[in-house]
Amino acid sequence: MVMRKRGVLNDEQARSLASFRDVRIVHDGFQDALARISNFHLAGRYSDSPGVMSLIGYTGAGKTSIIKEYCRAHNKKGEFKKVLSIVVPENCTVKNLASRILSAIGDPRPTHGTREDMENRIKYYSDRTQVELIVFDEFQHISVRGSSSRQYDAADWIKTQVEVLKKPILFSGLPEVENIFVVNPQLETRRKGKIQLSPFSLKSEEGREAIHLFFHSINQHLPLPKPHRSALLDAKSIRLLVSSSNGVLGYMMRVVHLAAELAILERRQTLLYEHLTQALEELPESQVSMKKGMMRPVAVLSAASYRRSTKAKGDGNDSGRYNGSL
Repeated sequence: MVMRKRGVLNDEQARSLASFRDVRIVHDGFQDALARISNFHLAGRYSDSPGVMSLIGYTGAGKTSIIKEYCRAHNKKGEFKKVLSIVVPENCTVKNLASRILSAIGDPRPTHGTREDMENRIKYYSDRTQVELIVFDEFQHISVRGSSSRQYDAADWIKTQVEVLKKPILFSGLPEVENIFVVNPQLETRRKGKIQLSPFSLKSEEGREAIHLFFHSINQHLPLPKPHRSALLDAKSIRLLVSSSNGVLGYMMRVVHLAAELAILERRQTLLYEHLTQALEELPESQVSMKKGMMRPVAVLSAASYRRSTKAKGDGNDSGRYNGSL
């Protein structure tokens, strides 16, 4: 790969790029997940057995963005949090989990006391502050680390908290989250639903319409003078993005953000196909790897690899636009 000399963004360019990176498009999968979490949350307010729900997706599928959006919508600044969001660390023990819940509630000494003391404070503070939903993000760290006895202990503790707190609990993480329900089948009986975030696909007409609509929406926020001429509206470019990332949203947006930066630095009027291919060449392939037990994109294809694969299929010169309804 030929190294290109990179310019430096000025303040105005940096602000416009940062604003573009912060854009969040509520696509169908995102909206459906928010609606299902909301229904689980609201029904749990009035239930003596609110249970648990899982939000499952590969790295880059949008799980954390969904959680942040839900918390933003339900937690008001200056008030106690109705929705607690706890990130589960690696090698997490039950006591670690308890202290993180206390910290999220606002306990000034979240690590203080015995496990029983901490459990009593969780119950007291969650009732007093009227917590309505507890979310555990990166929950796979519970189910893939430590011995099976530790995993069972964690699952059993959470099952007990569901009964004691009477608050709905959402588990979010990689597909390994499912292991916790295998380790402790009693927790499975308390699961009210499972949300699966699937990658974008071009295999069906519905899938093609969804991904073209998504990039059409993203393109409206492109920080360049002529977004209507952008490569993000081109079928060939969209095929490149989807094929190179296996349709995982996080990886596609990483490419688009870098491509937009390149176009801004070149003072282009719009984003070009060559900006996308350059971004793909610059992004490390190691960022998109497959590990045992995980279905992740194998690698970000280089532009040259993509051209070879499309040429072999006979569509390498197709630069037409998508004609389906948006």
